[in-house]
Amino acid sequence: MSCQLLFISKTDFIRIYCWREGGRICMAVVKVPDLLVSPVSNPDMDEIRFWLRIMMEHSLFMKIGFPCTELELIRRAGEFQKGFQELLNESERVHPSQMADFIKKTIYWVECLRAFKRHVLHIVITCGFKLGGYNYPLLLDHISREAEYFLLVLRKAETGETGTPIQSIIQENVFWLRIMSDHSKFIRSLLDQSERQLANQSQAFSDEFDTLLAQARDLEGMLWDFKKIPTLSRFEGDVKGATRRLRDFKQAAKELLENCAALSLIPVALADHVRREAEHFLMIIDRIEHELAN
Repeated sequence: MSCQLLFISKTDFIRIYCWREGGRICMAVVKVPDLLVSPVSNPDMDEIRFWLRIMMEHSLFMKIGFPCTELELIRRAGEFQKGFQELLNESERVHPSQMADFIKKTIYWVECLRAFKRHVLHIVITCGFKLGGYNYPLLLDHISREAEYFLLVLRKAETGETGTPIQSIIQENVFWLRIMSDHSKFIRSLLDQSERQLANQSQAFSDEFDTLLAQARDLEGMLWDFKKIPTLSRFEGDVKGATRRLRDFKQAAKELLENCAALSLIPVALADHVRREAEHFLMIIDRIEHELAN
């Protein structure tokens, strides 16, 4: 593959990535303020397969979002798409005795993909593309955060950790609410301007999840060193209701796109991608509610 990862230095607050790109040595210092502790997710093979598919699709979406003149970036994104598809296929055959090696290999690929995403983000925000494309800066940051989350899942699988501290519950809400808010913004920006009703619905979801995200950040500051409180259980109910409605909206949008009944630049694969992530968040909310009830 084109990315040769040399080393990663980690603290609680930053990741320092160093990789070889052709004849150059590249380095990036990345702050990850919302991802400091292990996720709520159980790091079983179903969870790993879910994220492998997400990473494969990220590579696809980046590839089709590059300007047609950026042949090298298109090629590299295609390599990642192929690599994660191969890992996804391999995951169906992994014997328990091979699990540690498979996780190690997956971590390597995810770290390389994350470095590539951040590299492309830097190109975009410094106006390196002169002919457009639609890999938005927020989209690139969004998929970088998801790669970082997947790395936390894999690290949890490596260590065999099973606990769910209150910090994990709060972090999970902050992470996923931001993801859901981003999805609403992406849908809004890729709809045709004539689709006013769908655009207004997307904007309303964006506003709702921005509000829930602000509340989650407030709770994050209040509860970092404290045990669960009744307000947190009520908040999870609010989050579940909003996420169910957004999931249903995404499903309806996917069906409209499949039937060519909505005007947009949204690929059906992307509509299905964001719908599955909403379903996954709902599954995590169920785990959080179970934890808070015990």
